[in-house]
Amino acid sequence: MPPADTKLADLLRTAAGTAHQALARALLPHGVTAAEWTLLRELRAAGAVPQVRLAERLGMTPGAISKLVDRLVAKRLLVRGRGGGDARVQIIGLTGTGALLVPQLERIAGAAETALFDGLSPRERVLLEGVLRQLAGRADAG
Repeated sequence: MPPADTKLADLLRTAAGTAHQALARALLPHGVTAAEWTLLRELRAAGAVPQVRLAERLGMTPGAISKLVDRLVAKRLLVRGRGGGDARVQIIGLTGTGALLVPQLERIAGAAETALFDGLSPRERVLLEGVLRQLAGRADAG
């Protein structure tokens, strides 16, 4: 338990780290990192998209997204193709294997989240979600 005088931002970072670690542990047996899961989930929702747009959606640098995509291509979960008339544009999409894996990973991630928040009452969950959505909205606006 963090000390009582810990600042709110530090508590938020600690809580986020705890959630990230719980997710990472749950995904580890399936050979996927939390960052890779985030990208796979985004592609399932968006379909095949330019790599640059994927980086923007996930708030990642082009270099970071490129490394992540490289790893998932090597795992045969993503495919990378050229976009239209511009040879510089790379379109990223799920492979058949990737598309089949995402629903399984969704269940695993959901179970990890449920376990993490199991000690909260329904009221506490609603309050926490509201506060986090409010904070996330401020980050989007600023």
